[in-house]
Amino acid sequence: MKILEKCLDSREINKFALPLILTNIGQIVISQLALHFAVNNSSLALSGISIIQNLLFAFGGLLGAFSLSFNIKGAKEYANNRFDRFYDLLKSSLVIDLIIGVIFATFILFFGRVVLSGFYGFRGALLNLSTIYLKIMSPYILLTLINFSLTNLLRVQKKTESIMAIGLGSSLLDVLLNSILVPKLGITGAALSAIISLSVISLSYLILVYPVILNALPVKSTTKLELITFGLPLAGQEVLESVLFIMVFDALIARLGVSILAIYSVVSQLLSIARIPSFVYSTTISVFLPEAEKGGKVKQFLKLIFTSSYIATLIISVIVVFASNALAHFLSDEIVTNIMPITLFTLIMMGMSPVYEGTKMLLQSSDDEKYVLSHSIIINLLSVGIMLIIQLLGRQTYYSMYFIYGLSLLLLSILFMKRYLQKCTAV
Repeated sequence: MKILEKCLDSREINKFALPLILTNIGQIVISQLALHFAVNNSSLALSGISIIQNLLFAFGGLLGAFSLSFNIKGAKEYANNRFDRFYDLLKSSLVIDLIIGVIFATFILFFGRVVLSGFYGFRGALLNLSTIYLKIMSPYILLTLINFSLTNLLRVQKKTESIMAIGLGSSLLDVLLNSILVPKLGITGAALSAIISLSVISLSYLILVYPVILNALPVKSTTKLELITFGLPLAGQEVLESVLFIMVFDALIARLGVSILAIYSVVSQLLSIARIPSFVYSTTISVFLPEAEKGGKVKQFLKLIFTSSYIATLIISVIVVFASNALAHFLSDEIVTNIMPITLFTLIMMGMSPVYEGTKMLLQSSDDEKYVLSHSIIINLLSVGIMLIIQLLGRQTYYSMYFIYGLSLLLLSILFMKRYLQKCTAV
């Protein structure tokens, strides 16, 4: 009963969530300092680096679905004190990370330039700069997946303060390295700074959790197929949301011109800050849901999650809108447009993010991930189709794209919430 009361206590929820929110915000804000040094006041470099970062983030989210499998299943086993199976899941997750990371790095080294020229339409100096950056960033997915698994391990143990300290420290290191390496090496220095910082994160997490890793090493890895099978619908979801939808979205934005692409690069960073509470509180669902289910208090728990998520989102969004022009000018003097109205419009269009991310995670944690995937396929493909039609008609604008994006989130949120209510009624 004490555990149940704690999981429904807003102080306990926010004690878990706030360090993660502050970590993510701190990392993004500090990364803007690093990006400032990396782009060296060039819209060309800003456009190339931002697109590649979005590409890597998209694949990181996709391939990280298998780490999310460990987060969901591991949290249940840990909460029920089934540690032998927990160690099995952990070891299997790390093995999967290594295999996927090596394959992705090899692909980038051999075919990275083809992707940038063929899919994004990069040419000339932009293509050459971006290719250098992307190839040096080839270990990104391997390091990111390892960090996902180790971070999830700390989350399951509810040690989010450690995540905050390591995250902010590594971000500051990234800024320092960029300030030293970029003036000497240019975009190569920016890529090296990112990889070194990621490596420091991995090493720091390993130092914290190595006793658990050592306990897991002797255990036979028998759950790789289970994690992959469970993760495939989650990966399919990420294909639609990140790889397919966001890559097509970025490709269409890139064809609106360098000036719009530079503005988008800034606004997308601000949007990522505003959406942090949505992602963090959805993670909170996966960790605390097993405890809430024990006492049949899932509805009260979710009400607390959604309320906290929207309050945090609103506060951050107000700050983000008023800071938008300052960030744009900080990153590049070539951006002279007032982007505050654009930022406000974007945030309004994405206003369903807390409900969407929360209900999606709830269904996925309740073994209803196939419903999430099937309905996401329909809505996301429909959205991409409409965007492509508008592009062919020559009527595409920044505003039309985000309107369609926001509408897709609204429709999916309604479907997921309806599904959840049906499941509650059935029980």
